[in-house]
Amino acid sequence: MSSTRDRILDAARQLLEKQGNAVPTMSAIARAAGISRQALYLHFADHAELLQALVAHLDDREQLQAGIAAVQEAGDAAGQIRAWAHMQTWHNPRIAAIARALDSTRHTDPSAAGAWRDRTSNRMRGALSIIQRLREEGRLHPTWTTAEAAALLSELTSFHVWDDLVTDAQIPPGRYIE
Repeated sequence: MSSTRDRILDAARQLLEKQGNAVPTMSAIARAAGISRQALYLHFADHAELLQALVAHLDDREQLQAGIAAVQEAGDAAGQIRAWAHMQTWHNPRIAAIARALDSTRHTDPSAAGAWRDRTSNRMRGALSIIQRLREEGRLHPTWTTAEAAALLSELTSFHVWDDLVTDAQIPPGRYIE
């Protein structure tokens, strides 16, 4: 990745973290990165592409793949669920500002909505994989469809639930994992 692209993504992250629940404009990101808007558009076609690249950049910087590998390597589906909850306790604090900003603006900003959908679709694929394994192990109650159980797992381990429980209700991360 080019150093200019990294600088743009790092500037966008810093702005998101500083601004709280507001997604910065392309102009603000360009200023923060020390480049022109035109130069910014040479790297990202639009705001949506930049936000999706930012989320991927953040996942890379915060070593999300290591957490996913731990989930995949767990001995059984229950272990995968525990590994996923554990991953939340170390990954979510690192992405909290960005997740909150995307979530708060996704209903009014199509770019934020696209980045949010990208994340949630990835989470759903992970949940679906775990639930399929749970079913194969004979540990999923027969009244639950795979889709229903995957949706439940995805929501119970979502950023919202983690944030509400750990940040707002001040439930310790270890207790969240339990």
